[in-house]
Amino acid sequence: MAELRNVIVFSLSGLGSGRGDSTGRYAVEIRWVREVVSLGFVTAVPTAPPPIGGVCNLHGAILPVLDLAALLDEPPGPPPRQGDGALVVEAEGVTCALRVDQVDHVASLQESNNTLYDASGRPLVLLDPARLIRRALELVNGAPEARPLQP
Repeated sequence: MAELRNVIVFSLSGLGSGRGDSTGRYAVEIRWVREVVSLGFVTAVPTAPPPIGGVCNLHGAILPVLDLAALLDEPPGPPPRQGDGALVVEAEGVTCALRVDQVDHVASLQESNNTLYDASGRPLVLLDPARLIRRALELVNGAPEARPLQP
């Protein structure tokens, strides 16, 4: 049974090669996204694990900037910097920024058999921000049960 999902489609360079998906095209359901922003100045956190790319000030709130590549057990992407695009997401009471290379579009897309397809029929990886945030918190807290996260 196909289900309609309202999503933001975005791309991340260098991601997906480990799963045979060279496009690096992903989607997040709109219900999790608070804003699409250009990052301001990003401060590195020297002792943070690789998924924490740094922190930034957004509207007076300090937000962690997460590296999706590191959260998906791929080599970490380049450090986030001022001007990079990001999706500000909120899940399980945590608000953070997910650095993205490019936001492609907002759409209502069909999900069938746990796979999401764009308008031209190409598969996309639908990410769950709650799982991403839980994974980041496990890594930050040094949880021994922190396991690789599959989208």
